[in-house]
Amino acid sequence: MCGNGKLEPKTYSLKKYERHDDAAKIRYIHDQLATIGADYIVPIEPYPDALVIQQPWIDGGRKVRFSQPEDRIKSLSLLQQLHETRKMIAWHKSIYFHEIDLIRKWTHRLEKWQQLEPFLNQKLGRAKTQRITQLGMASLDHLAPIRKGNLTLLHGDIVHHNFVCDKKDRMYIIDFDLACIGPAEVELILWSHRVLPHFDYDLQALIQEHPSLRKIDWNYLLFPNELMREWLYASTLSELQLRGFLPKLKEFTDKALKHMPQLWDDCGRLS
Repeated sequence: MCGNGKLEPKTYSLKKYERHDDAAKIRYIHDQLATIGADYIVPIEPYPDALVIQQPWIDGGRKVRFSQPEDRIKSLSLLQQLHETRKMIAWHKSIYFHEIDLIRKWTHRLEKWQQLEPFLNQKLGRAKTQRITQLGMASLDHLAPIRKGNLTLLHGDIVHHNFVCDKKDRMYIIDFDLACIGPAEVELILWSHRVLPHFDYDLQALIQEHPSLRKIDWNYLLFPNELMREWLYASTLSELQLRGFLPKLKEFTDKALKHMPQLWDDCGRLS
């Protein structure tokens, strides 16, 4: 309340979608999670335009830092809570979700990578481009399809800025635009890809901090997913934007390529 007795104005986040189905999907997810009392989502509030999703702004919100152990532990815990909702909500019966196929997705990503070889040869260098291509092809050859039982809701885009902490350090998952269904293992694999660079690709260190990851197929960690994703994104930038982006991306790439042989050894030894 303000001193004059008037309510302080609230700040909201507004997002407008082009398609009714997209906005309806977000409402469906939030409505279902709200019915079971999920406390890790930001509520949706009524808005006159059906294409607009309105949510309260997280006061003092900060993005999660995957470099910090506490944030890694909390974010993984929230994902696992989300995945456990399959026991209460029949996500697989909804009309809003497609089922993810990680091998098919990565095969398509490798094809896009190969189509961009002229750009990659110029900006990354022919030798490193070919090395990443070889890693992608070899890793796909090692993959067995993930068992499709126990389909659940997957967030679909577990980048660090889709986990937000408020002033009290309470964490929320936001932005379900890319939500889909699939085995929980798929998202645990993708989360591991996000955090592995912060362990210098040391698989044992990752598992020691997060013992639950022993259950995933570690061969899926060998695909150079983060490298390909970042370089494919780089291909969409202007030359001016690349000037600021490329030095950090090249540093990230060199670090990953340096540690990849050890990661392959670790996966073979620990499997």
